[in-house]
Amino acid sequence: MYMKKLIPAVLVLVLIFSSCNKREAQEKDADKRLKHIEQLIAENALNAAKIEIDSIHSLYPRLVSRRKIAAALADTIVRRESARTLAYCDSILPLKQQEADSVQQNFRLEKNEKYQQFGSYIYKTQLTESNSTRVYLKAYVDENADLYLISNYCGAKIEHTSIEVSANDVYAHTDTLAVSNAAYHSFNDAGSHWESLTFKNQEDKGVTSFIAQNIGVRLKVTLSGKKPYIYYLNDGDKKAIAETYHLWIVKKDVAQLQKEIKKAATKIEQINKRK
Repeated sequence: MYMKKLIPAVLVLVLIFSSCNKREAQEKDADKRLKHIEQLIAENALNAAKIEIDSIHSLYPRLVSRRKIAAALADTIVRRESARTLAYCDSILPLKQQEADSVQQNFRLEKNEKYQQFGSYIYKTQLTESNSTRVYLKAYVDENADLYLISNYCGAKIEHTSIEVSANDVYAHTDTLAVSNAAYHSFNDAGSHWESLTFKNQEDKGVTSFIAQNIGVRLKVTLSGKKPYIYYLNDGDKKAIAETYHLWIVKKDVAQLQKEIKKAATKIEQINKRK
C-alpha cells in the first residue's frame, strides 16, 4: 500500500524536476540569443536583430523577463533607425525646399481664404484671367502638394470626358469621367459655351508627365466626348505644364521628408515616455 502511494509522488517530483530543467535550458538559450541581438545591433545589422527579437517572443512566450529585454532592444533599434532618418531628412530638406522656392518664382499663389483650404500655384502664363476664352491644357499644384490637370474648352458643346496627348505613335490617355462627375463643369454665357475637365494626381494616367518629357515635340491633344475636338499644344503651355510637373515632384519630396521627420520624432518621443 505504501509503495502505491509513493509512486505518484515520485512521478510528480520527476515532472517538476524535468520542467525546471527545461525552463533553465530555455533561459540559457534565450540569454545567448539576447547577447547575439546586442552584437547585431552593435554591428548595425538591424534587420537581422529584428528577426532574432521576434524569435525570442515566439520561442519563449513564458519567459517574461527575457521578452522585456528583447522589447527594450527593439526600442533601441527603433531609436537608432529614427535618429538616422532624422539626420538624413534634416540634411536633404533645406535643399529640396530651396529648389521648390526657386521653381516657384515663375508661379503665382492664388487663394480664396473664404472657400479654399489650400492655395494654388499657377504658372505665370496660365493665369485664369488671361486665358478665359482659350482652348488649352492647364496644370497647377496646390499647397498640399496635389497636382491638377485641367482641360479648358470654349466652343460648340462637345461634353468631353477624357484627354489624349500624342506624339507620333506614342500617347498618354486620361481616365474617362462622366459628365455627371464633379470634375466636369460646363456653362453658357452670352451665347458662348465653356467646358472644363479636371484630373487630380494619378487620375491623369501620366498625361502631365508625358507632356513634361516631350516638351520639344509637337503634341496633339484630342478631347473625346459626344464630339471629338483636336488641337496642338503650344510651346508656352508645354513649358508651363512641364514646370508645374517639376514643381509637383519637388513639393511631393518636401512633403514626404517633412512626414518622415515627424514620424521619426514621434517614435523617439514615445520610446522616451516609456523609459
